[in-house]
Amino acid sequence: MPESPEPFGFDQASEATDFIGDQAAKKGLKMPSISVTLGSGLKSFGERYTNPDTRLVIPVSDIPNFAKPDKQANGHDGTLIIAPIEEGSNETMAIWAGRIHYYQKLLKRIGDSWERISDPEIRKAAVVFYIAVSKCLGVQDILTSNAVGSSNPTHKVGDIVRVSDHMMDPEEDFGVPEEERWFEEKKADPAYSYGDTDYFYSQANLYSQEIYELAKEIAKEQGWELPEGVLNWRAGRGYETPAYIKARTQLGANLFGMSTVPEGQKARSIGFNNEPNGRHFGAYSLITNVAQLDHDQKITHKETSTNGSRNEDRFNPFMYELVRRRTAQRVQRTLKRA
Repeated sequence: MPESPEPFGFDQASEATDFIGDQAAKKGLKMPSISVTLGSGLKSFGERYTNPDTRLVIPVSDIPNFAKPDKQANGHDGTLIIAPIEEGSNETMAIWAGRIHYYQKLLKRIGDSWERISDPEIRKAAVVFYIAVSKCLGVQDILTSNAVGSSNPTHKVGDIVRVSDHMMDPEEDFGVPEEERWFEEKKADPAYSYGDTDYFYSQANLYSQEIYELAKEIAKEQGWELPEGVLNWRAGRGYETPAYIKARTQLGANLFGMSTVPEGQKARSIGFNNEPNGRHFGAYSLITNVAQLDHDQKITHKETSTNGSRNEDRFNPFMYELVRRRTAQRVQRTLKRA
């Protein structure tokens, strides 16, 4: 295959998809229509809702063209799971059990060895490459999760919050530049009418309101309310200072994390428009620490992962029901259009 004009670009995503498709076919699995990204400490979702006899588990580093971190972040397994959503169902989900982050040292396979990626733009493309692969797999809905800190005094550890918008430094962008192939894909999609189909893309309604309406219903049925929050993204690795949190809170942010926003930008730039009958992107945060806004508070990743794991019994049923019901919505719409 000729070298893709962009590192971690369309052709490379297609090659990775072919590899995954071959592995899924050997297990008799249909390609997934929905995907779930698991945040820090939430890795038990894949074990809890998939059958070892019917699921496919692939180390992401085995998939062609994927980068890998020199050290896997605690709480992130680095595997892709494809499995039936329910036993006996033909519908499947893709579970990305652990993402990579922009703060990590990333390696790309060159022949039989791994070499460090030093170019910051290529590192950006590597971080969000799985979003491109998800689209090539045929995924219609991407559901992401993360572990975040909160500056909202009404939040407590264990709360689940829907990301409604985000904030990041203006020079950071994970959606462009893009290859012409992605633009052609968007132009050919009858459901895509949201924003430009050239170099620029809109970030309005980046996080699906349609999926949020369903998520609110599920939360209410499970006995709790699902609030919204604005996620502030930083590359990391250092956690935010009290002064930074205070400043960003005054500007409108109340959730703080090191993932998800790049994936949302990538998804929008390649055609996830959150319109009726279009592809959708949603993000749901688990609060793992609440900022006290003083200089004595010390946050650690161990605390984040531990608090994530402690609250999996609440988060996992919510996310699974959202996957199950959203897929059923899609199936019913397809049957009505047929």
